[in-house]
Amino acid sequence: MLYLFRPTRRKTLSGLIATWVALGSFNITPVAADASELTLAQAEQLAQERDAMELSINAKAEALRHQSVADGQLSDPRFKLGAVNFPVDSFTRGQEAMTQLQFGVQQTFPRGHTLRYSRNRTSALAGVENARAAERSLSVLRSVRKAYLELYFQLQNEKILAEHERLFTRLLDITQRQYAVGRDNQHDVLLAQLELSLLQDRRAENSGLKEAAVAQLAKWVGAQYTGRPLPDRQPVLPALPTLDEIIADLYRHPLILAHDHMIDASRYQVSIAEEQYKPGWTVDVTYSERTGSDLQGSGRDDFLSAMVLVDVPLFTRQRQDKRVLAGQQRHLAAKFARTDELRELARQAGRIYASWKQLGERYSLYEAHTIIEAQQNAETTLKAYQNDVADFTTLMRARLLELNTRLSMLRLYVERAKVQSDLLYFVGDAR
Repeated sequence: MLYLFRPTRRKTLSGLIATWVALGSFNITPVAADASELTLAQAEQLAQERDAMELSINAKAEALRHQSVADGQLSDPRFKLGAVNFPVDSFTRGQEAMTQLQFGVQQTFPRGHTLRYSRNRTSALAGVENARAAERSLSVLRSVRKAYLELYFQLQNEKILAEHERLFTRLLDITQRQYAVGRDNQHDVLLAQLELSLLQDRRAENSGLKEAAVAQLAKWVGAQYTGRPLPDRQPVLPALPTLDEIIADLYRHPLILAHDHMIDASRYQVSIAEEQYKPGWTVDVTYSERTGSDLQGSGRDDFLSAMVLVDVPLFTRQRQDKRVLAGQQRHLAAKFARTDELRELARQAGRIYASWKQLGERYSLYEAHTIIEAQQNAETTLKAYQNDVADFTTLMRARLLELNTRLSMLRLYVERAKVQSDLLYFVGDAR
């Protein structure tokens, strides 16, 4: 219970400050998640299930898988039906011996193993799309984790600021009452009003940032889920391997696998071009029906014809040679692109890992020393104020320093978790 009027001003305000310290030294207590809370794991699942881009890429991969089967098949046979050598004077089928009705079929066989290489090339392109879908899944996980962490920070920040605003409101009320009866000075009242106004401004700013964070998370999980509260406990991400292990396993990252499949596709394209030096074949079988009688009165025999057409590549310098050279250069370009991508991923992983490590060191320092020292500073300042060694301004500064230290520690945790989300993208974590 707070007594507003005491015989001396110092004792009255000391009792107030003691109460403020008791109420203000709060910590967020972790609570068990209930069914209405939106956990990080649930947000990740919702984001991956709702991502239209990944569904689109998977559809492209499925289309290419079907296309690869079609690319490995022979072309459809060609059927022909014709009338040959009809006399124009009578158009009678039996008048001339060479008059025929022909029925035939043609089948073309591509050069060498063109069909097999075409099928393999399209299948490799399907592998590219599969790798792109896997990369998209990792990218979505990274984005939704960052959005979730930012919203978590803004919500916790809002709780801390709201608690301190209530405490400062009570402090202002008491200092105004003390000033009204002549037991406090105007400077303390103005200082309390100023700090309360600044806290209210910070809450207003935080409200806008919170709404922006809600909108960002809604992009991934849907607006109907962002109204659910987040658990108060700190979100925990999967553990990270060492930097050497991350870099050593980068060759299995979906971006690199996509390049591997593209290299395979370009290699098969070179093989297709090389097969064009071989001849192409077409088989033609024709049945010719004749009517009428020969000079001896016997019926005319029908004809059966079989032909093989060969597509011979005689002039290869400006066509086949150039296509092979073009395919080889594309294959070489695909290899260089993979090397560059691998180096870039390693560079990014090293830079982000260094940032993650540095943030971890700072957070450990805050956890082991800074937050404790800020609390001790606030407590000793209170004792000094009670003993007329420190003034009200110093006390306010100490309590605000403790508040800012607590918020900075929360921000450090969230920023480190965001950087960890970036590193998990390189690890290939996909729940």
